Amino acid sequence: MMHAIRHPYFTLAILLVLAMFAPLVAQEEEQADEKPIPVEMTKPLFEREPYDLVTVVSSKDGKPLRIKPIHEPEFRGGASERSGQITVELVDMPGRKFQIAWRGVVLYQPFPKLLIDEAKKNLSEKDFDLAFRYLQRLNAEYSNYPGVDRLLEELLVQNALERFQAGALDEALGMLEEAKRKFPNKSGIDKSIESVGLRLVQKEIDDRQWQSARMLIERFEKVYGDKFADSIRQWRDDLARRSQQQMDRAKQQIAKQDYRAALEATNLALAIDPTIPSGKERLAELVRLYPQVRIATLAAGEALPPHGTLTWSGRRNKRLIYRDLTEIVGYGPEGGEYASPFGTVVRPVDRFELSIVLRDRLTPVTGFDLSRQFQDPASQQDEILAGLTPLIEKMAVREIRQVDLTLRLPHVRPEALLGLVPRKGDVSQFPIPPNGPYRPLKMKEEGQSYVPEKESTLAASRPPSEIQLLPYPTTADAMLALQAGEVHMVDRLDPATAARLTVESPEDLVVDHYRAPTLHVLVPNLNNPYLKNRDFRRGLLYGINRQEILQSRLLGGKELDGCRLVSAPIPSGVSPDDPVSYGYDLSIAPRSYEPQMSIALQKLAEIKLREDAEAANQALIPLSKLVIGHPDSEVSRQTCLAIVQYFKRLGLPCELKTVSPEVTDPAAVEVDLLYVEVQIAEPLVDVPRMFDRYIPNVHQTQYFQLALRQLGQSQNWQEVRERFWSLHRLAHDDLLIVPLFQLQDHFVYRRSLGGVGYQPMTLFQQVERWDLAPAWDVAKN
Repeated sequence: MMHAIRHPYFTLAILLVLAMFAPLVAQEEEQADEKPIPVEMTKPLFEREPYDLVTVVSSKDGKPLRIKPIHEPEFRGGASERSGQITVELVDMPGRKFQIAWRGVVLYQPFPKLLIDEAKKNLSEKDFDLAFRYLQRLNAEYSNYPGVDRLLEELLVQNALERFQAGALDEALGMLEEAKRKFPNKSGIDKSIESVGLRLVQKEIDDRQWQSARMLIERFEKVYGDKFADSIRQWRDDLARRSQQQMDRAKQQIAKQDYRAALEATNLALAIDPTIPSGKERLAELVRLYPQVRIATLAAGEALPPHGTLTWSGRRNKRLIYRDLTEIVGYGPEGGEYASPFGTVVRPVDRFELSIVLRDRLTPVTGFDLSRQFQDPASQQDEILAGLTPLIEKMAVREIRQVDLTLRLPHVRPEALLGLVPRKGDVSQFPIPPNGPYRPLKMKEEGQSYVPEKESTLAASRPPSEIQLLPYPTTADAMLALQAGEVHMVDRLDPATAARLTVESPEDLVVDHYRAPTLHVLVPNLNNPYLKNRDFRRGLLYGINRQEILQSRLLGGKELDGCRLVSAPIPSGVSPDDPVSYGYDLSIAPRSYEPQMSIALQKLAEIKLREDAEAANQALIPLSKLVIGHPDSEVSRQTCLAIVQYFKRLGLPCELKTVSPEVTDPAAVEVDLLYVEVQIAEPLVDVPRMFDRYIPNVHQTQYFQLALRQLGQSQNWQEVRERFWSLHRLAHDDLLIVPLFQLQDHFVYRRSLGGVGYQPMTLFQQVERWDLAPAWDVAKN
């Protein structure tokens, strides 16, 4: 029953008459069905502005009225005896206030009661997520309202039961423990926790998640003490028995001198129960007998990459299975610095002559073998050798193990041309037979394993008897494995983690970066008429917000030296004076993100393609979608997912396909764009090799081929820089390879692993000097 507040007030009887017969009210009721639903009422109840519901005797069809919340405690709290009148304001008639006599109220529902009723409805329908949203609102604004605690109790218990039935035991346990914390006197809660705990620990044991099982047991013992005493004793006895079985197995394998199997069993024994007697001592002994290095990799690559590989993962693995006549080990004032694992390379000042001196204690290959390899036509299948032999004017063998070369033109860095495998005997065998210190060994589980070649001579007193590359999907997963002692090293960190660890590195870890940067590029399938069109390729590049991908998605808003956009597939180094940046022209800025320009260039390319098709009396096949092939690495996955989103905004449907990182021809794997992670160590040699490897000559313009040839004929560093800058301009304009960005990759390892070296070119640059200290680590699960 309502009274409009006036001076003087109307009597209750007059107000009822007005409320029932006032023309305005009647007109509003007649048009109620025609009025649009207020936007506020389309929201879920827990998102609406608070209001109460009141049903009065005079309301039509018993419909409740929405009123602004009433704040008088005796009215909201549900007093047993209510009397008098209360002032209210209709939500649908803001500013109009009325008085309601308690005798005329049929039903009153305050807003928290509405929230509770709706939450209970969601609970009965097993919609726990929605019920939790209502409970959040209640806890935030009406935590003292009667029934809120009871609702939380029901939600936790019912949700725990549902998660238990669904097999999510850890979630069920968490909810039950929260219920016990909130409602310690609830009957039966301890028994429910013990029942779920028993199953959860047993599940972790059955799943061989030993560390997780131990942590649960320790937590139950700390929190519940004697209540779980019998169960805790049973669990510990079970783990001790399983651990002792593995120790016995390790002892048997040691007797057979199968130290690899013994190490595996000991690791497992300590993972199950780190307190097993003599466990640490036996592990230390086995590390001395069989030092096994486990590496978490974010880009596994091919176990046997081709010798001429330029990819990041390929160059890493190549160092284990191949040794080149000369290998780049760092940078000096003028390009790369080189060393030979087989002897010495002497370069006179005039740069026309080159002497290769082989050491008999390092290789059985003689000067005559090397001379025959240089001259045999069959060996020209080697792309490295094919680039060297045309430059040789004459050759002479002296004292069996020395080869003197005279070049047709002086070369600024002739050692860079000798990155070939010295071979003895048949030089026509391809692929090139491995000659490195390790060979691949097939693993039972996922990953790659390398063991020493029997004939190789390793320099360290305790070199790794086995190197395992264990794939992890993300850096976060790999870092957890490193911290848990499951691995000794993470071979490549995502840029955001690298930026963080370079600032705050734990004392037991070493964070370092590779000396050579990595270029991330897209190789177009030039057999596709759209991608063959230069304007279309430019349009694609304009349509990718590379800065956003690099800065936000990869770096996480942080800064990391050496990570930047590039305007061509040429390394820019960490700083302008970095020796590796001698081929990069800083005056050419990377293309910015311009989606309008991207669309315009795509339309322009389509017009040109349609004209060419009509001139040839052919129909232009529309581009239905773009397929991007990428290696199975963390950075490439993140980048390609972002590129797909940008292409879709341009109206270009796109899909991803995982391919081998060693693919060089996009058409061979049926993709339109091939994502490649290229490591350019010596730009003077590697950049021309990159274009020869990924872009067939038929797709290179005459000017581009001329620029590559002239670069190789440079006789001094001034010519190198000038010709590189000309090539840079052509590469930027033609976009035969689409540049994305450059990354300075970092890695992290534990201090127990020595001999890794400072800023190596590749991970295994000094693998013969690696030394794993026999310190006990938490064994892997």
